Amino acid sequence: MTVQCGCCGAEITSTDRIDYRLNRPEQLLGVPGEQLGAPTGGLLVGPDGDSYIRCLLPVRLTGGTEIVFGAWTQISKVDAMYAHAVWDNDEQYANLRITGTFANVIKPWDVLGVPVEATVLNADELPYFTSHPLLDREWDRDEVLCRIRHPLPVPVRETLGEVWTIERTEGMRCVVDGRTVRFTSPDRRVALDVYADLTGGSVSDFLGAVLDGYPASAEHSVEHDGPELRHAFWLSEVIDGHEEQVFHAHVVRPGTMISVRCVHRYPVDRAWAQHVLNSVRYIG
Repeated sequence: MTVQCGCCGAEITSTDRIDYRLNRPEQLLGVPGEQLGAPTGGLLVGPDGDSYIRCLLPVRLTGGTEIVFGAWTQISKVDAMYAHAVWDNDEQYANLRITGTFANVIKPWDVLGVPVEATVLNADELPYFTSHPLLDREWDRDEVLCRIRHPLPVPVRETLGEVWTIERTEGMRCVVDGRTVRFTSPDRRVALDVYADLTGGSVSDFLGAVLDGYPASAEHSVEHDGPELRHAFWLSEVIDGHEEQVFHAHVVRPGTMISVRCVHRYPVDRAWAQHVLNSVRYIG
C-alpha cells in the first residue's frame, strides 16, 4: 500500500502489517535462560512453575496499518499441559481455547494483568487473542509506533521536547542518549537536540549563539517563514577514518530550537537528509 508523506505530500510505500515479537513475559525478564522451560516454541514455564503461552494480538492503527504483537498470556498449569499435549496435532490444536491474564507491558497502554481470551484461527499459526482491550478500536499510528525503538518498516513521527515532531525514517533505530535523541541505521545517522532560549531575544540571535564556532565558510541556507527560521549547511568530516557528509540544520521558534544533524556517506542520500529537515513540525 502507499500512504501520503506528512511533510512533502508524496506517496510513500508502506506496509499493512508489522509483526513485533515480545521476547518474554514481564515476570520472567532477567531470569537466566537455564531456569526457564520451553516445551514448545509457544509455551514458556518459569522457575516457580508459572506457565505462559504466546498468542498473536493484532492492533489496528490509523493509515491502514496493523501491528501484530507476539505477546504472552499467563495460564494455569492444567491449560499449559493441555496446550503442550495438542500442540503438534493439527486437528486437536485447531480447537484450542485459552483464558488467562495478559503478561506483557505494551506502551502507551496499561494492559499488564488484564483478563484475556485467545483461540486458534489457523492451524499453522499461534492462537489469536479474541478478547483483549486493544481489539476494540483503531489507535493512532505514530502514538503507538514511536514507543518501539527498534527499526520499523515504516516511517514514524517522533515528538521531542513536547513542542517538536520529526520523522524517523523506516529502518532506523531510536536511542535516547542523555538529552540527545539518535536515529541510526548502517549507513545513516541522525542526532537531535532541543534547546530553550530564556533570554527573550530574536530567533536570529538565538541561532547565532548556537552557531558560534561553526565554520563561516560553509554554504549556509536560511529561510524565514513567519515566526520560524530554518537554517542548514553541509560539511565533509572524517568520522572513524571515513569521510562522511554531515548535514547541520536548525529550526528556530521564539524560545525554542531543534538541532538536526544528519550523517551519511553517499551523496545520493542528500535528498534523504533534506527530507528529514523538511519533516520537522512545531506543535507547541
